[in-house]
Amino acid sequence: MTDNHLLLYRLAELMLEHEQHVLPVDLLFDDEQIGDFVKIIQIDSPYQQMLFEGVLTETVRDEKLYVSFTVEGYFHYLLGEVIDQLTNEHEPKALLDLLVYNQLNGIREGLEQCLIRDVQNNDLSRLMWLIDSKGETNDISALPLAYSFSSFRGSIKSQEEYQEAIDLQINKVLNELLLNPTTEDINALTESLQILEKVQKNQIVTLLYKQINERIKPNLLNKAVLFLKTIQHIHHSQRKNNLDRVIKLSINEETELVSDFYHEIAEQFGFISEYDKAIEYYEKSLAIDLKVHGDQHSSAWESYNNLGIVWSKKGEYDKAKECYEKSLAINLKVHGNQHHSTGLSYNNLAIVWYEKCEYDKAIEYYEKSLAIRLKVHGDQHPSAGESYNNLGIVWKNKGEYDKAIEYYEKSLAINLKVHGDQHPSVGDSYNNLGIVWKNKGEYDKAIEYYEKSLAIDLKMHGDQHPSVGDSYNNLGIVWYEKGEYDKAIEYYEKSLAINLKVHGDQHPSIGRSYNNLGEVWYEKGEYDKAIEYYEKSLAIRLKVHGDQHPYTGESYNNLGEVWYEKCEYDKAIEYYEKSLAIDLKVHGDQHLHTGMLYDNLGVVWYEKGEYNKAIEYYEKSLAIDLKVHGDQHPSTGSSFYSLGEVWEEKGEYEKAKKCYEKSHSIFLNSLDEDHPHIKHVQGKLNSLNDH
Repeated sequence: MTDNHLLLYRLAELMLEHEQHVLPVDLLFDDEQIGDFVKIIQIDSPYQQMLFEGVLTETVRDEKLYVSFTVEGYFHYLLGEVIDQLTNEHEPKALLDLLVYNQLNGIREGLEQCLIRDVQNNDLSRLMWLIDSKGETNDISALPLAYSFSSFRGSIKSQEEYQEAIDLQINKVLNELLLNPTTEDINALTESLQILEKVQKNQIVTLLYKQINERIKPNLLNKAVLFLKTIQHIHHSQRKNNLDRVIKLSINEETELVSDFYHEIAEQFGFISEYDKAIEYYEKSLAIDLKVHGDQHSSAWESYNNLGIVWSKKGEYDKAKECYEKSLAINLKVHGNQHHSTGLSYNNLAIVWYEKCEYDKAIEYYEKSLAIRLKVHGDQHPSAGESYNNLGIVWKNKGEYDKAIEYYEKSLAINLKVHGDQHPSVGDSYNNLGIVWKNKGEYDKAIEYYEKSLAIDLKMHGDQHPSVGDSYNNLGIVWYEKGEYDKAIEYYEKSLAINLKVHGDQHPSIGRSYNNLGEVWYEKGEYDKAIEYYEKSLAIRLKVHGDQHPYTGESYNNLGEVWYEKCEYDKAIEYYEKSLAIDLKVHGDQHLHTGMLYDNLGVVWYEKGEYNKAIEYYEKSLAIDLKVHGDQHPSTGSSFYSLGEVWEEKGEYEKAKKCYEKSHSIFLNSLDEDHPHIKHVQGKLNSLNDH
């Protein structure tokens, strides 16, 4: 009996014994006969193979993982065995004849299973013959080909050995597949990659793309499209050269494939943060789509949507909004107001309103998107989880942390049920919950969730992936807020090392890492060290984003803060005003970032003893807080407190007392009762009683 048959037979025995067709995976772990099979997480293990092929399925209930048979999948598995026995003495054409002439429902899936058996037996001859035969064979070739890239023999004792074995197996399969590459070979390879990406086999996908990059010459359009997809998986120093190599390909037609080609070029320029180039090629793709399909076709809405994404990354939110609204108009006309793509357009418009700090407007659009997703997909679909997550983000930024946690936990529950506890979306949910607990000042709780997120990232992506860098960065933030600055530096430097290796030294993530390190050195009182890192961050942001981007404004603001601490007040004002000019241009005069700059300028003028000037800026900041947050938000309370301090310095004690009382009332209503802000403002009120 093979390992696969032993596993299935024993699983059926256990189901009969327990009188349940769904069993907890923990029960399988403990079984003497099949426990070792189930514990192996490699894709070629019998248990993982059955999940990959759809013979078994895993689900999450009450935070426990369960396994059951997929009845249809098991039929296809057995049918593949029958087909193999009937055809293994015949030429490969016998399989093609079955595909063309046999009308049995499930014949395609049975042929897939037959080819997977060939792969398990280290025989790729029939699979390669079918791929090269012109016809509809990619439908049955893609899954076995995907499986072949990870199917190898021998025991593996470490992650390094596993990676080496996979790399050798990929090399072996590609040697056969791309010996004389045809259009059919490229199409089958593309479809198999889509399958591996869908089932989150990220390590295999990355190794596969790296080898494809070395083997394929992008001299034909379909090869070039596939070649472009490899670029984000190769070393950052080679990406721009690879892109420049591809865009030299001479194109003299305007077809759907050419549109896809331009679209992929745009995506890769976006990946390396060359946003103007990305826009150029998205617009080329859009022009073809409009010419080929007209302005009311799904390809046009996708192009407008992608342009919106890039404009948003550039901080050009009004241009992003314009593109998203065009996308929405097409969706409403083509699909109506209850289609999933219409829901996506509402979601993206919500993102723009969120970035503009119009939180109530963002909630309105997120709720429209959620309503569509619930109606189309139900309340246990990943898209519903995404909507709950996005609503959580907005409520978090409104300072409604308990509301944010409520939505994040809804999202987490869906992701656990749909994906299990080792999926990137579950890691995102843990990460977002960590952010809220951090904002609530529950730092140990935040670290708990961030570490859960990091564990998933390390397992799914390895220790040199951007998402792992993000997790280290977030842990750095919480250690920073706990006042554990050396610990924060440790995590920020881990994040920086990964991003330098993955992206090179001119990427937005590097600017973020330098900025965060600058903040820690600032808090440690090492102001010259802080300036060094802030200036590194500013240089990258000026190069990547230009001199009118919010991130550039953030760097100017941070430099202003350091010069303020060094008591170089005129220098601080110079940087704050540069930052304010960007915020006014990008966000307008009613945005939270603008309010923060008014507050900072108020602080400097206060320190210079220019109290009337300080009051002018503090009142501008307060007006924005009242408009954006309302009169019961902690930020509004802080603005009243700052005004109270100035009036107190001017000797206007009644005015100061009124401001402190408003601040105290807001803090009591919006913060935990033992929060230091409450005690601090109470102390101010007590001191004023002596006047």
